[in-house]
Formats: sequence, structure tokens, C-alpha cells
Amino acid sequence: MRRFKGILLPGLCLLLAAFFNTAYAQAAKEDPSLAVERVVKDTRYYRVTVTDPFIELHTGPGAGYPIYYVIDRGTEVQVLRRKTDWFKIVTDDGKTGWASRNQMRRTLLPTGEEFKIVELDLEDFTQRKWSLGVTGGEFESAPVFTLFSAYSFSENLAAELHFGQSVGRKSSATFLKANAIMQPLPDLKYSPYMTLGLGRIEVSPSSTLIVTQDDKNDFAQFGLGIQRYISRSFLFRLELNEYIIFSANSTRNDNEGVNEWKFGFAVFF
Repeated sequence: MRRFKGILLPGLCLLLAAFFNTAYAQAAKEDPSLAVERVVKDTRYYRVTVTDPFIELHTGPGAGYPIYYVIDRGTEVQVLRRKTDWFKIVTDDGKTGWASRNQMRRTLLPTGEEFKIVELDLEDFTQRKWSLGVTGGEFESAPVFTLFSAYSFSENLAAELHFGQSVGRKSSATFLKANAIMQPLPDLKYSPYMTLGLGRIEVSPSSTLIVTQDDKNDFAQFGLGIQRYISRSFLFRLELNEYIIFSANSTRNDNEGVNEWKFGFAVFF
């Protein structure tokens, strides 16, 4: 694969321009605390009745959030919004919380019909908050595998944390990096993005004949990629990265440039 040096500075300028454009657009909007939350797409699903012995209300949209209230069978609740596989609901006496998709699909509409839950779609993908994923590829001709998590501040801007490991014939490398990711066209099914990151890498020589010391250096990274919404809560991504490893010292005058390509999958919620 050809090197793609020379994209770091132009890409950084594009990333900063897109960031300030997004920040300006966000500032021009109304106070988000006054915005009306997105309701379930079909207004027929606005009120439902609990048919299970109970429904557990979590403080947030996930099983990891604590249960703070239990709604009994026969109670009618109002559906406020959906976030992936979780629904925000409120009782007539003001108890508000999040219920799982599995419990909500066994509720009934005022007509007596079952609550038909629409599967996740591209709109849910653009409004995701958290993502967890794994990627694999090549780091300067050596295999590399990466685990990452991401948090989206808006449809255009997110922060990511990556842990990666590359194992080659001459050496192995382990790195940890934090990324800012800018997605200028989030509504596209094939959505391009740019990343800018900082991190630290540790390189361990594979030689067993000579005792050598591990090499630890900071680095900066710029990348271009594309991600595609697949279905439900899954997405695919392909990424090209350029690393500048700050390895210059008293015996070495130049920093080192390393290229990486990788692809993988993630689940969002």
C-alpha cells in the first residue's frame, strides 16, 4: 500500500474548519434544554399499557443504569422518545425513566393491539452517543488490532479512545491514543470522517539474542475514513491513518512517519 504522507497539515486545516463551522451552527440554535424531545415515530404508540407483572425504570438508556422505580401491571404510560433499544417513558404521576425494548414490546396500545416497535434505522445511527468496536489491519506492514470506544457530543463531533497492538517479525508495538473525530456528513449511509489524535506508543524488539530496551515515544496522528450503517445497532468502518512518532533524540535527528490502514465493526447505543 502506498504511503499517504502530506495529508497531515491539509487534513488538520479541514478538520479545524469543519469543527468551527459546526460549533457556530450549534451556537445559533435554540437552548437545547428548551427543545422538545423526539417522540416515537408513529404517534399511535404515544400511550401504552403495561401487561407484564411489572416494568423496570432505569435512570438512563442502558442496563448499567440503576433501577429506581417499578411500574405495575395495568398502568398506562406515555412514551417520550426512543434511544436505540431503550424507551423513555413517564407515568401519569410524573415518574420518568428508561425501559428496555424487550419489556416495551409486551405492552398494549389503547386499541388493545400490541406495541409494534420499529427496528433501528439510519436516524438512530446519526443520533448515537456511545460506540464500542474492534478493528484490524496493517501498521507499517505489520498486523495490528485495535479496541476502541467513542462518545458523540453531536452528530458531527465525537471523541474516541483506542488501545492497539501490532506484532511484527522484528518488533511489537502497543499504543494508546485519544482521537477527535469530525463527521461533516452524518446523515449519509456511507459517511466520511476525519480524525486527529495524540497518544503514546511502546515498541519492544523481538530479538532474544541481545538484551534491548523498549522504546517509548509520544505521537500525533491524522486519519481519513468512511463508516457505514449496516442494520440495527451495527456499523462498519474503514480508515487510513498517518502517525508522526516523536522519536528524535540526541542520537537521532528525525521523527518517524508510520502509515496504518484498518477496518472493523462497532456497536452503538
